[in-house]
Amino acid sequence: MGGKDATGTGEVMRPEIIGYVVGFIDAEGSFSVSVKLQKDVVYGVRLDPVFSITQQGREPLEVIADVLNAGRIIRKPGQRHLWLLIVDRMSELTQSLIPFLDKYRDLLLAKREIYELFREIVIGLHSGMHKRPAGLKKLVTLSYSLSRLNSKAHRKRALKQILEIIDSRVAEWGEPPGDR
Repeated sequence: MGGKDATGTGEVMRPEIIGYVVGFIDAEGSFSVSVKLQKDVVYGVRLDPVFSITQQGREPLEVIADVLNAGRIIRKPGQRHLWLLIVDRMSELTQSLIPFLDKYRDLLLAKREIYELFREIVIGLHSGMHKRPAGLKKLVTLSYSLSRLNSKAHRKRALKQILEIIDSRVAEWGEPPGDR
């Protein structure tokens, strides 16, 4: 399980460190995609994928960030006694987090299905799928499916309402060339 290139850096990773990180992610990691209404985007809806882990101590998060070669660690807003590792930059999601978890996907037991949905959404966004109404609607639907797998997740708006917002913007602005 160890060896070179666990994170793409060429560094040698000890198997127990990789197991520690994957196990920590499986137990404590959060894969989420915010669905935000935003007037200055073409279809009125923006998706923001985020991977995060919250802990009382900073040290485990530093190990994980180092192994992933991604993320930033901050005090959790509103709960300053906690630390938060956040990976939300598209480049870090697609070039660090996803390749690492793809390589060790078989070790994800509790969160494999959640990770796979998150991965599909991130890759869809990265490939530009959200730039077309049908693609955005699919990614929004996947984001709602992701939420249903998390008992703590709560959406402000029903999926139907978000899809109607996209449709209303298409009716107002039209579809991009090639979608008609």
